[in-house]
Amino acid sequence: MTEQKREHFPPTLNTWIGERMQGGTMAREEINRHVMEAYEAPLRIYYLGSSWRTLGEPEDIVNGFLADRLDREEFFNKWQSSGKRLRHWLINAMHFYLKELWRKEHRHDAARIDASSRDEDNGCPVDSGVLDGEMDRIWARAVVSAACRDAEASCRADGLGDHWRLFLRHHLDGVPYRQCSTEFDVNPKRCAVMVRTASARFREAVQERLRQDGVAPSEFEEELMHLQEVIS
Repeated sequence: MTEQKREHFPPTLNTWIGERMQGGTMAREEINRHVMEAYEAPLRIYYLGSSWRTLGEPEDIVNGFLADRLDREEFFNKWQSSGKRLRHWLINAMHFYLKELWRKEHRHDAARIDASSRDEDNGCPVDSGVLDGEMDRIWARAVVSAACRDAEASCRADGLGDHWRLFLRHHLDGVPYRQCSTEFDVNPKRCAVMVRTASARFREAVQERLRQDGVAPSEFEEELMHLQEVIS
């Protein structure tokens, strides 16, 4: 990205985490706050759609998970070493957390089960196939929503509010340029230019959100195609 593009949005979370992991308690609280804001909703939706959902209220479960894992000193070091997308790292960590909760809740029952008759998970629920597929769909929608907020804020900060409204009318509502030009009192060519400007802001916002998930710039195009596939 050019320097001009970089100034519209804050540094990427992946780089941002790396820069602040040695910054002490205050910096770590900032990191945790960012992760909670970005991933609390997808994790809650995942939990509600899983076979673990009887373990407790979704807000309590997700907040308990984030408080437990994000407080661990090595949590982000291990994520960066894993090479995983942050969403996959979080959902796998949550899967283990839910398994721990289930075992605590059923520890007395499990003690009465003969060791030779137990399966690997002591009968606890397993959500095979959900970890990647459903979480990707949930996360993709969250990324698009967050990128829309980021791009709109970026446009408004630079006096491009009409550009963003045109972008929504054309791409979200499916209104052709000729009708948009009448609504916004600009000629169709100017209308197209304004929409392209807002589209660039939106694409930049999506890329920033992808970086937060640990996606390398060389993988943006592939990941954007994946986002389109899972959302559709």
